[in-house]
Amino acid sequence: MRIALIAAALLAVASPTLAQSDATSQAPAASETPAPAAAPVAAVPTQPKKVTMDDPNRVVCTREHVVGSNRKQKVCMTVAERQRQKDNADRVLDEGRRRQGGGESAPGVGG
Repeated sequence: MRIALIAAALLAVASPTLAQSDATSQAPAASETPAPAAAPVAAVPTQPKKVTMDDPNRVVCTREHVVGSNRKQKVCMTVAERQRQKDNADRVLDEGRRRQGGGESAPGVGG
């Protein structure tokens, strides 16, 4: 009885490997055409492109003081976003000067 169980276990373990060796030993039929070789894939650059100083998409981080706190906060934005904020602030200040009639000089400064 033990011999039969051992033989059955060995047969169960060996049958998948026998099936694989039979499948690999068979040659493809003459009517089947082999699959075409894949075209070589172009090498993808692994290094990021070099960022220049005048690139508007360059990210710049600064540590800015937060009102009401003694801690500084790290603020990161692109050069284009920073320029847009500066332009908006200049536009708002210019509108305020025009309303006061200050002209080009700052309000309260002699002249």
